[in-house]
Amino acid sequence: MDVKKELLLTSLLAITLAVGLGALSFGLFSETSPNVQIDVSAEKNGAPSLSFLPSDQVLIEAHVSSNNASVVGIPVDFDVESPNGTDFLVQSARTNSLGLANVTFQIPWPADWPSILPSETLWELGMWQTNATTKIYGQTLYATTNFTCETLTPTIDIYTEEGGRGPNVPGGNFTTEETVLVYAEIRDEVNHTVPGQLVGFESLKYEAVDSFPTISSNTTDASGIATFSVRYPNNLNATTEYEDIATAGYSSPITKYTILTDSMIIIVQPSG
Repeated sequence: MDVKKELLLTSLLAITLAVGLGALSFGLFSETSPNVQIDVSAEKNGAPSLSFLPSDQVLIEAHVSSNNASVVGIPVDFDVESPNGTDFLVQSARTNSLGLANVTFQIPWPADWPSILPSETLWELGMWQTNATTKIYGQTLYATTNFTCETLTPTIDIYTEEGGRGPNVPGGNFTTEETVLVYAEIRDEVNHTVPGQLVGFESLKYEAVDSFPTISSNTTDASGIATFSVRYPNNLNATTEYEDIATAGYSSPITKYTILTDSMIIIVQPSG
């Protein structure tokens, strides 16, 4: 072979190898690292929540993704700390086909309610913290979410079949010929209804100084509801507003004696 041609072929081969190695080097050392992340949330009854009650079921769920695509089969370590700073739950789970891993647990019912306030002595109440950790592509990822466990303020709610649900909500329109059933429901610090509670009932003309009230009392049944039957005066000549009021004294191991009350406005129209 001609020497010049041989040198030319050798040069072309060297250039080709150099270009190929350069591309390989770029592919090996310049590839962008995947964008991986982990998110974690707390859920109650299938919906995200930041507030729970004692004995509530809690689902802690983590989502692992890479470049916005779910990562399947990755182990996730969960560490749940109670408000007093101790480990309540340490558990692992693998991500499913949606990149989700989860654990569930129930917030304990306080074994010993304090005889008096403050309720801060209960370790279940306060801020809970959840940590989720995973390793992927040589990276360790962390995510944290917090939620609270608190008791509620006891309530009484007075209403009719026509309305009144909620604090001071109108109870509906009626006539003097109707017998109206009025209900009063009591709920405690963990949203349970309270049976066996004495409830006082009063009905009088709204903001009238000469009104003679109808007064009655009853005890809440097994569903925590007391029922009253009301018939408004049949001598009304015009549409009149009546205020119905329910009142109950309430106390429990974590609530000092307090008066619960709720009212609603009833519109009464003359019959005929």
